[in-house]
Amino acid sequence: MDPIEISAAGMRAQRARMDAIAANLANVDTTSARTEVRDGEVRHVPFRRKLAVLVEGAGGLPALKVIEDRSEFRAEHQPGHPHASAAGTVLFPNVDPMVEMVDMMAASRAYEANLTAAEVAKSMHQSALRILG
Repeated sequence: MDPIEISAAGMRAQRARMDAIAANLANVDTTSARTEVRDGEVRHVPFRRKLAVLVEGAGGLPALKVIEDRSEFRAEHQPGHPHASAAGTVLFPNVDPMVEMVDMMAASRAYEANLTAAEVAKSMHQSALRILG
């Protein structure tokens, strides 16, 4: 495998990871991503946090699979809220902005590391061509 291809695959994966994190941050207060009807009552279902998971893709290169975080939603008592249940409870997304920011920084650093590795591989190729030429 070419080191540049490996680094490019890593950069694509980290970019997709950053996109998922950005979607999480953009929907941190989305209390009604969809609605359900249960027992005759309309239930507002909040946005569910997206997780980007690295998996082995074609040729052993890293690929990304986006899944939903199945952890519990945050519940608050806000009887006046338009999406409140009959009991006055509003469900909020299971997104913690601090966790998302830390994940974004880690993904950004991993992207930069892959970029640096690609640049080093490119430089090594150029040096080899100079030696041969």
